[in-house]
Amino acid sequence: MDAILVFQKIIEQESKTSTYKFALLRAIIDIISAQSPHIEHRQNQVAIPVFLITDKWLFYYWDLLANNYAQIHQNRSLVFENRLREIQNDLQLQNYWDFNKEFHQQQYRIDLKSVFIDLARSLNDTIIKNPVKYIGTSMGNGYNALFQIESGKAVRSSSINGYLDLLANSPKLLMDSSYFEALKIYGGLLSGTNSIIMNWVDFMEKQRFQNAKTSSGELQEQAIAYGKPSPLDILLQSETIARDTDQIRKFWCAQIESGQPVYCTWSGQQIKKTDDLAIDHAIPFSVLFNNDYWNLLPAKNAVNANKTDKIVSKAQLLASKARILTAWQQYLQTPALADTFAAQCQISLTRAPNFTTEDLLVKFQEINDGFIAFRGMESWGWGRFSE
Repeated sequence: MDAILVFQKIIEQESKTSTYKFALLRAIIDIISAQSPHIEHRQNQVAIPVFLITDKWLFYYWDLLANNYAQIHQNRSLVFENRLREIQNDLQLQNYWDFNKEFHQQQYRIDLKSVFIDLARSLNDTIIKNPVKYIGTSMGNGYNALFQIESGKAVRSSSINGYLDLLANSPKLLMDSSYFEALKIYGGLLSGTNSIIMNWVDFMEKQRFQNAKTSSGELQEQAIAYGKPSPLDILLQSETIARDTDQIRKFWCAQIESGQPVYCTWSGQQIKKTDDLAIDHAIPFSVLFNNDYWNLLPAKNAVNANKTDKIVSKAQLLASKARILTAWQQYLQTPALADTFAAQCQISLTRAPNFTTEDLLVKFQEINDGFIAFRGMESWGWGRFSE
């Protein structure tokens, strides 16, 4: 069967008692689209660390659970739900992005280390024993028909210090290379009424309807909380919720206020006032869901408004190369930003502990160009650099 038809059949026809299969497929597609440096290409297979999928699940499920949207039949709890809710409540985190900053650290705080390790192991275990095992059974080849698992290293919690250790010791999800290529090219096209996200929303709405029934079969009247985001808003993570750029904004504002010249990454024009400063997601948040420092660059308001959610053209990247590298060097030379910048680069751009900004730019361009080549997204450039 054609690889993409296998995935379409799973989305439309396979039985689903929870949203696990949607979350698994969405995570794999997002990891492939971001061209993670931790993807391993082998002879006839591709290996993806299960922990990368766990990281995506935390992003997907955080607000869905916080807003009490049912993710499993009969109003039951997901396997990892209680542990995640305890973190949301006990740590008094304002939102997912506060959690993300702590979770992605190379060195966890003593009071968070065991909590994060237990959470990661719980999600890894859930992913392996549930959707990875059961997805693709419609193909008639039994369990693990679509994905297999290669065990990770057995390590003690005492030897795990932070995110990169969890990633390095993660079990690997193995998939046939043909499935990988199909998702690389067509993953972004699993859209419309039969898309992963729309089927996920449909599942939640059906659960809301079923959970509202009384024992006599009549519907109870549901009070709708004012301001509660819809499940679709949460799954798409609208920009008002997700674009967390405060740290980088403060850095560039301080540069401008101290008289240091700051230039728009795309136009090259000097930004002379903080009121004219925009922090641009170089690769749009709406396609990469990424607030890492390497993806946040200074731009003039007018230029940023013109770029919107378009992908930077090859000509524009070449023209802006020196300004991008300079910005990254400044992040690395700033004590308040350096460790986080380096850790984020090792998660998203490179596996090498020792890297140059030139190395990072090569991977950045590969990810950026992939959205044009494989997703058919519109390229953008400022002035003469438009394509």
